[in-house]
Amino acid sequence: MLVVCGGVITACVAAWAVEGDQTRRVGTHLMLFGVAFGAYLGALHIARGLSRRWLRAALGMAVLWRLALVPAFPLLSDDVFRYVWEGRVQLHGGNPYAWEDRPESPRWEALRDGVWRTVTHKEYTAVYPPLWEMVCRLVVGLRDSVTAMKAFVVVGELALWALLARLLRRRRLPPERLLVLAWSPLALVEVAGSGHNDAFGALLLTLSLAALDHGDGLGSAAAAALGALTKFLPALVVLAWLRRYRWWHLVAGLDLALLLVIPYATAGPGLWMSLGKYGRYWLFNQTLFDPLAALAGGHEEGVRLAGVLLGGFALALAARKTEPAAAALAVVAASILLAPNVLPWYALWLLPLLVLQDAPGLLLFTGSVQLAYLVYPEWLSGQRWQVGWPVRALEYGPCVAVGIAAWLQRRVSAPEKAPCSDDILVVFVKEPRPGAAKTRLVPELGAEAAAELYRALADEEIRRTVPRRGEYSRLFFFAPAEARGAMEAWLPGEVLLPQTGTDLGARMAEAFEQVFRRGARRAAVIGSDVPWLSRRLVAGAFSALAEHDVVIGPTVDGGYYLLALDRSRPELFEGIAWSTPSVRAATAERAAALGLRVRMLEELPDIDTLADVRAQWGKLRPLLGKRVREPVERALRHASL
Repeated sequence: MLVVCGGVITACVAAWAVEGDQTRRVGTHLMLFGVAFGAYLGALHIARGLSRRWLRAALGMAVLWRLALVPAFPLLSDDVFRYVWEGRVQLHGGNPYAWEDRPESPRWEALRDGVWRTVTHKEYTAVYPPLWEMVCRLVVGLRDSVTAMKAFVVVGELALWALLARLLRRRRLPPERLLVLAWSPLALVEVAGSGHNDAFGALLLTLSLAALDHGDGLGSAAAAALGALTKFLPALVVLAWLRRYRWWHLVAGLDLALLLVIPYATAGPGLWMSLGKYGRYWLFNQTLFDPLAALAGGHEEGVRLAGVLLGGFALALAARKTEPAAAALAVVAASILLAPNVLPWYALWLLPLLVLQDAPGLLLFTGSVQLAYLVYPEWLSGQRWQVGWPVRALEYGPCVAVGIAAWLQRRVSAPEKAPCSDDILVVFVKEPRPGAAKTRLVPELGAEAAAELYRALADEEIRRTVPRRGEYSRLFFFAPAEARGAMEAWLPGEVLLPQTGTDLGARMAEAFEQVFRRGARRAAVIGSDVPWLSRRLVAGAFSALAEHDVVIGPTVDGGYYLLALDRSRPELFEGIAWSTPSVRAATAERAAALGLRVRMLEELPDIDTLADVRAQWGKLRPLLGKRVREPVERALRHASL
């Protein structure tokens, strides 16, 4: 069936490629797009659990679709002609932000050709930020053509695929989720078909997100600054990530942005002239902006109020430490709802985030937004550039309904989501945030590397303890309680519960109490810093409870990596000096005093100190990426001097 869906999209792409300009045949275009979007949704459903071989074939087909559309005349927008023209003006010594270098200026009459004739709003200077203007100059310098510019944005989109594939692996998400972007009819029409630069901006925003995932605040701030100098939206998203940065990360990003503005500074106020006009006068396909403008007393006042609300919303997400991808998706969605001007290609910013986050209403919007092109028949006949409220109701209404239904479904089903096995493995995890994880290693490694090391250890242990045949189920108890968003991004699809209690013993006692209340017959708790712990050992612990009351997996340092019980026994956790070498012995003595039968498993090393790292480096090194391996190796060399 996936082949059938691909064949349907192929037929639609072929029609677009042959016909080219769709502005005078919008009805036909919407019919083709609707058919392609239906096939796309079907493909996303069918592709669940897709083999790597079939995924590669599906991605190869998506590349071929783009190759077919790149040479075609831009489908529904003339923006790409302005990209080429402004790059050409720069090559001849002009400044696209300067009034004397605007497209209608007689200074550039000698350059006028078909590209110039297709540029609209020739009285406007450049509205795109400086990095994109530099890209335009670079591309036109290599080849002065619309096809070359379209090819560049498609290459940027393919780079975005590669980056998202890495993020999917890191976040342990199914690789076939990449098809959310690769097979999207919106991406086909607006990037390969019309050549919009939003794909390049989305690449930089996703690069910033990936850097955050790696704990690289400086790299994230730099990528976000570059993204904001392509399209301004990443600057708003950064507000939702503020608590992920240190002040000097933001200063460095701002410095980078200012550095890239300098080549165009001779334009003076022209740098923001067209942007100001865009904010003051442009109105299209808006929803919540109308009541905002009415409340504020006018269009310009409404723009300012919308900006304040968006900034406040982003800062509220930052205050809650919302998981970065979820925060970015929320900001992009809010900007669409509050904006005075919503063009179909603005929805492109949703796609890479939808690869990482489920949001059915927003996914539907990437299809319904094409209804905005119903503006063309009236506009070409001399009427104003706007679609009526009936069109907007059809465009936005079903998406809101689907989004609300999905939210209610999550609310209803979440409390019921629980393992069905008699044996429950409780996994204690921490948010892998710099300064909060592996704090005993921070002096030698630094906060970011220590957090990265913790995540690598936890990822390996989580991978090795995945049940294969339903022999047990897993519950993840996380800390701190406010980190749910971050944990959902790290462990998507897992059952997540916050740890409660004043110390480690109280938290473990409460976790055992909860799982036995859920109906568990036997339960075990493990930490997340013993990457050699395996499914075999966990299953062995549950089996040992057939003849014992308590099973302990001892660590070399006197603690334990696993504790398994046949029922809740809070008395085992009282009066223990946690995080000391006596934990295991004290627990065994307490069990003996209570008349409980104790079984000891094989002893394993855990990783708490640099000495632990050194002792296990041969096993640890292959588990670590270059980013964390290098600071660890430096610390080991320094400690040996």
